[in-house]
Amino acid sequence: MTELMEVARHLLSIAMQSHWLLLILFVAAAVDAVFPVVPSEGMVITAGMAAAAGHQNLPLVMAVAMAGSVIGESFCYFLGRGSGPALHRWMKRQERRQQLYDKVSGALHKRGGLILMTVRYIPGARMVATLTAGATRYSFKKFLIFTFFGVTIAYTYVAMLGYLGGDAFAHDQLKGLAFSLSLAAVIGLVVETSRRIANRRRAAKVTGA
Repeated sequence: MTELMEVARHLLSIAMQSHWLLLILFVAAAVDAVFPVVPSEGMVITAGMAAAAGHQNLPLVMAVAMAGSVIGESFCYFLGRGSGPALHRWMKRQERRQQLYDKVSGALHKRGGLILMTVRYIPGARMVATLTAGATRYSFKKFLIFTFFGVTIAYTYVAMLGYLGGDAFAHDQLKGLAFSLSLAAVIGLVVETSRRIANRRRAAKVTGA
């Protein structure tokens, strides 16, 4: 077990010092917008830790992650815009996707693009939201503006978590990574729980009325 931990620490140290880290981060952020299975959040945290250790520049880490995400989400938008009936068939294959599609579609035209900023904190919802924005012909200019603000907030706080973890556990980078990932998970859980409670309260008020 100790040997495995040492190997993990060594690999993490190599990754943080790699000249390819920012390029990998850019690709991960772009792909994550289309295929949510890619762990871009973990990459941003690692890059933030690398900045704390003096191997990377923190503002550059944020900018690279943001650029990759905006490009990936824009690709998803145009994919939704050109897919037409095929997208609707894909949405209907899963009830949750169909419900999210209907919800985002209505919210985009009622409350505006703020939904594009908040939906990224719901697991797996960002891709559906960007596809929906394209499929419903939501203004690309507005889409770009709200997406930019959304990724700025998201990646700033994630990179800062990595930076704080790397700074607090400078003597053990593996512990710093575990701390930052755990803190990100807890924040995500709190946000998602708060959102669900707020939705239930709104639904209860509507039902009561």
